[in-house]
Amino acid sequence: MSFIFRPCALEMDEEAYAAFLIQHHAELNLPYSFPMKLSFMGGPLILGKGLLLFREEPYEIAGAAGFVCGTGEHDYEDQHICQIEIAFIRKEYRGTRLFAHGLNALIELMKESSPGVQQVQFWVRADDRQLDRLLSKFTALQGASKSPVNHLMLYKIPFSELEGYVQKRAARTRP
Repeated sequence: MSFIFRPCALEMDEEAYAAFLIQHHAELNLPYSFPMKLSFMGGPLILGKGLLLFREEPYEIAGAAGFVCGTGEHDYEDQHICQIEIAFIRKEYRGTRLFAHGLNALIELMKESSPGVQQVQFWVRADDRQLDRLLSKFTALQGASKSPVNHLMLYKIPFSELEGYVQKRAARTRP
């Protein structure tokens, strides 16, 4: 299977991004009401960037991801932080290779959108053991941290460390 990563640059991309995520909102693993999920889905289109993942044959959307530059806590003025708001790959396409290449594409988009980025952060459910196992590789990176906040876990990773790790992983695998 071949895949293409495409930033949301046109209105039609943004429409496809929003429609895809709304269609799959129940699978996003976000412990929030639908209106709150909408803010996580739409935030990247306003305050950051969205990324679409297409399967080439048949040509269809297989996933989407998005980040904002800055944090709500600091009125998005802390542009050195990119916060991943949403990341989703349809279940039938999930795998280590595609995850690594998708994260690499997202990191490249962060670098392009926010050249001074120093930190990547994201929130996940604290009770998801499978996701915790997957993300444990990131907490092993120098300067990375994982902190519980209520029913969520906040991951903070130095951008340069994450970029280096993901580039090595992506170089060893084909999408």
